[in-house]
Amino acid sequence: MKLTLEEIKTITAGAVRIFEKDGAFRFHKCTEKQVDAWYKESDTLGYRAEATTGIRLDFYTNSDNIAFYVKRGGKYEVKIDGLITHQYLEGESERNYRVSLVIPQKPMGQRKRVTVVFPSHSIGIISSLELDDGAYFEPVNTAKKLLFIGDSITQGCASFYDSLSYAYRVTDYFDADSVINGIGGAYYLTGSFDTPDFDPDAVFLAYGTNDYFHYRDEEKRDRMAREYLDLIKEAYEKKKVFVISPIWRANDKCEVLGENFHAFRLYIEKLARERGFFVIDGLSLVPPQPRMYNDKYLHPNDLGFSLYAENLIKQVKDLI
Repeated sequence: MKLTLEEIKTITAGAVRIFEKDGAFRFHKCTEKQVDAWYKESDTLGYRAEATTGIRLDFYTNSDNIAFYVKRGGKYEVKIDGLITHQYLEGESERNYRVSLVIPQKPMGQRKRVTVVFPSHSIGIISSLELDDGAYFEPVNTAKKLLFIGDSITQGCASFYDSLSYAYRVTDYFDADSVINGIGGAYYLTGSFDTPDFDPDAVFLAYGTNDYFHYRDEEKRDRMAREYLDLIKEAYEKKKVFVISPIWRANDKCEVLGENFHAFRLYIEKLARERGFFVIDGLSLVPPQPRMYNDKYLHPNDLGFSLYAENLIKQVKDLI
């Protein structure tokens, strides 16, 4: 049984745009305005804005198998009742996956929740999704809606399993639908701000670590942070907004960054408090231990992301 585009839309989470083009289904975490703004900055940032971070097919079914044909994008995961059972790392070539959903705790014909996780760092495109003939499928009704905005850390860079990044883990904890608008290398850029057709209960904003290097002019760097936070305030004034200051980092030689970086961290926190946002001190999330980072100085590994999510949840669970 092959699902139509309209049926696939009902079971898609994390996308603000879904459409069919050239016989395949396209999923976007960003609006057109956001993608265009990042492409104006660089092709690399534009590509990362088009990556299918946070996008997943999430549904209940009694089917014993699913099949999906990948047109583009490497690194797909399949979860059954929240457990990662399959990960595919074949790269960008076109290929067809037929996945058995029969596991010891779920014999044949049993109802289960199936999640197909799209790649977080490439552009995932599929041309079909099939279930067993006669099987049913139902969308998952979630309790919350969360919007994550940030850089490579929000995108989940260096997490071996994309669905184990901090934003995915927080999403799962709150049984939420979420848009994970993480873009590796991104910074406070007012031209990239937009409000997608997604009404979140809470917004998590985590920029800052790239700003320190991108904006050589300190006045411009500070102004862009102020103006971006003003846009967040205007758009989400009635929502819970959590601003996460940069987590621990060193430079690429593993030398801890100095007082200027820390001063900018504190400046972001000050701006957030002035606008009535909840402040999360990034230094409280991941220990300053290189072993927690895949590259030893910036991007958390799966262990680091586990602690990031755990400590973040502790601070926000009574507020969401």
